[in-house]
Amino acid sequence: MRLKKLGGALLATAALSAVLASSAFAAAETADVKWYTGGAPGVELVGSAALTSSAVGEWEFRVAGLVSLKWTNTECEGCTIENSGGTAVGSGNLKFTGVTVSSPANCSAPSTITTKTLAFRPDYMIGATNYWRFEPSAGPETGYFTLELTGASCSLKTALIPKGTLFMQSTNKTEFQAVEQEESSSAAINGAAGGTFHVGAEPASLTGAAKFKRGGVEFGTH
Repeated sequence: MRLKKLGGALLATAALSAVLASSAFAAAETADVKWYTGGAPGVELVGSAALTSSAVGEWEFRVAGLVSLKWTNTECEGCTIENSGGTAVGSGNLKFTGVTVSSPANCSAPSTITTKTLAFRPDYMIGATNYWRFEPSAGPETGYFTLELTGASCSLKTALIPKGTLFMQSTNKTEFQAVEQEESSSAAINGAAGGTFHVGAEPASLTGAAKFKRGGVEFGTH
């Protein structure tokens, strides 16, 4: 039964992690951009600035085609951005609210999921397309969050711990100053950029879009 196999796969081996790590960043390459603020062309950001976000439609977290969780909002909690060492960086937590379990049947999960502190960098490119890279600050294999599926009739009572690296694709190009910068996530986007999102030995995906904002101030990367 596939669910039993998934349960066993959640005890991922170190060998798998090594393979995943070796394939990371195969496609997206760093470009050493910086944060700029204000109307075009903008000025280089000095110090740090707070960043917030809101979801664009529904989000979905899937594992191996069998586990599916959906939520209605994605917030960037305690997020800040700055230029460090000549490169744009950021950190904070993603908070998912309105969480429901679509599958397996009869399983429940907390209505709110908050990630561990994440580090993100918006300086990855494939051609003219910009990507933001997200991963746990303590390292990609330390896990984004731990989620327990529960329920008397739940067929998969186990802890789900997504790990690896997650790339989101920017709607806007670099050097585009805007009040909102929209980022999209999907299995296809992450795979193209060289991401390694997984739960144990099973592939995982995070699908959705969010708009990141600096209050009402325009910002972007150059």
